[in-house]
Amino acid sequence: MTRKQIRLSVEGMNCGSCASRVDKALNGVKGIEDVSVNLASDAAEMTLVTASQEDAIQAIRDAGYDAHAIVDREAEMARQEQQKANEFKQLKRDLIIAVLFTLPVFVIAMGSHLIPAFGEWVDSSLGQTTNFWIQMLLTTVVLAWPGRRFYQIGIPALLRRAPDMNSLVVLGATAAWGYSVVATLMPQWLPAHAVNVYFEASAVIVTLILAGRFLEARAKSHTSDAIKRLLNLQSKTARRVRDDDSSETVDIKSLSKGDIIEVRPGEQVPVDGTIVSGDSYVNESMITG
Repeated sequence: MTRKQIRLSVEGMNCGSCASRVDKALNGVKGIEDVSVNLASDAAEMTLVTASQEDAIQAIRDAGYDAHAIVDREAEMARQEQQKANEFKQLKRDLIIAVLFTLPVFVIAMGSHLIPAFGEWVDSSLGQTTNFWIQMLLTTVVLAWPGRRFYQIGIPALLRRAPDMNSLVVLGATAAWGYSVVATLMPQWLPAHAVNVYFEASAVIVTLILAGRFLEARAKSHTSDAIKRLLNLQSKTARRVRDDDSSETVDIKSLSKGDIIEVRPGEQVPVDGTIVSGDSYVNESMITG
């Protein structure tokens, strides 16, 4: 029975539950073994026994994520780096917009609790109806613009009966917003003592989660840079010994099992192997730290 190890790039994973869901989907396919899903690298490794690569990709898509095979690891890393850079830029923009629109809502809603005189000034200058309308419009912008990413992912996850973190954000933010809209537009539907709005809770939920995503994306970009620098330490070529004891410089991808390579003092060891002759000292600090 032929066993084939493959590595797939997975798109759309945002948290540990996403990685767990992809792992569960792959393990549920007959003929796939030794599944390992890495959230940090957005990749899944597995061993194909009787299943095909297409079966694995389809299982990931059925779980609500996208996947494709990694043909060239360096090209894939470059593509992921560019994609993450674009996502980071968009996330930063959305966070700034969310903060700008959430801050006035938070100040208007919570200022009266901290400074009673401020609350009295808001009530006298704006009035309750205008106050509620301002908060509703600003919060709606937060949900519809920077917060749209949660709805685009969270609602389909709810429909698949596989809620994730995005679904929780959608439920919390929408519940607070929906109740507040009723209190603003149709206060007669509620008891007099229950006519209150919680727009600030809805806007703050979205803003805080966006801030967390922003910090996470920045941390992952630093990790990716460190991995890239580590990979750049590896030699791209090797000096292969010919049958006549002469040597030729070749790409390490062209090496095969049984080839003999020559490593001179001061050079990097390009591939794993066994010493067949000679002696020297090797700096292993990259491995041991």
